[in-house]
Amino acid sequence: MIKPKVHPRSSGSRKKNLIPLSNLRASEVVRTVVDHPRRLEELVNLLQEKERSLRGRAAATLARLSESHPARLINHLEQLREALADDSAYVRWHLLYTMGQVISRFPRRASFALTDVSARLADENNLVRNFACRALEEVAARAPEPVKALFSTNKETIPPSLARVLQGAGARTGKQ
Repeated sequence: MIKPKVHPRSSGSRKKNLIPLSNLRASEVVRTVVDHPRRLEELVNLLQEKERSLRGRAAATLARLSESHPARLINHLEQLREALADDSAYVRWHLLYTMGQVISRFPRRASFALTDVSARLADENNLVRNFACRALEEVAARAPEPVKALFSTNKETIPPSLARVLQGAGARTGKQ
């Protein structure tokens, strides 16, 4: 009787050589993180790099990821909040976009980050201020209560475009 030849699995015992996310294009990084969720931590950690271009690419990639998979980023909001202090306006505005996407979809779990977003309304960079306002508008369009509460406690002036969104949200819910 002839015994069949059994081949051992070679892929299970070898460690895979992972290509650093910093060496990939943004679309490849998004695909990699979607396919391998554990690599998201690596992407978020790129926000701490010394090199400004790496931080910028990481922030832009997180913004792309937030459009299709915002739920994956909710556990990393604290790291995104810390990275908002970056000296690069490019990094800050991409992070504000990302945070707006995440907070608007999960307002109960992520509303704690609204104070950091609203603080950027006073940023020295005009684009960062615009992205902060857009992020707040995105949240207010879906969940106006946390944004109203934020401005009622801080007594800051509400940007006119955000006030219109809040007024429109109040009219849709029957409150004014």
